[in-house]
Amino acid sequence: MAEQRPPIQQKSVGTEGVELKRVVMVKAIVTEAFKANLVKELERAVNNLDLQTNQMEAQSKVYMEDLKKKGLVQRAQSIKAQLDDERARQAAAKSDLLLKIEEAKKLVLNSEFVQGPLEGPVHVKLGDNLYKKVGGAEMIVKDGIIQEIRGVD
Repeated sequence: MAEQRPPIQQKSVGTEGVELKRVVMVKAIVTEAFKANLVKELERAVNNLDLQTNQMEAQSKVYMEDLKKKGLVQRAQSIKAQLDDERARQAAAKSDLLLKIEEAKKLVLNSEFVQGPLEGPVHVKLGDNLYKKVGGAEMIVKDGIIQEIRGVD
């Protein structure tokens, strides 16, 4: 026998709606101050990467010597391969940062530079166009001051 199920009851949703998260793209208007700050932040990231690399090199040297003294040559070779991979990753990251520094120095004044996304709430209710509500929002800032908010309905 087929199982009898009660009919599905639809609940009516009130007009209060719900809060959703949406992505708001932050774009900065390029100014001399913005360029200088961006270059400074990227240079700080390069310096931090250099410090991490130097610290890794110093610690790994001691560790590798210790492994060799204990006769764990195979283990030392495995660690050396991992270190070589990490060195290559860090070198690629540094190269990428240096390229970004050069690009930052060439930014055109008063152009828009995409800084990245932020999440923000949006209120939706019955009858709203979901795609317009959650998509395409942008915030334009100049030296940290919001100048314009686009795509917010």
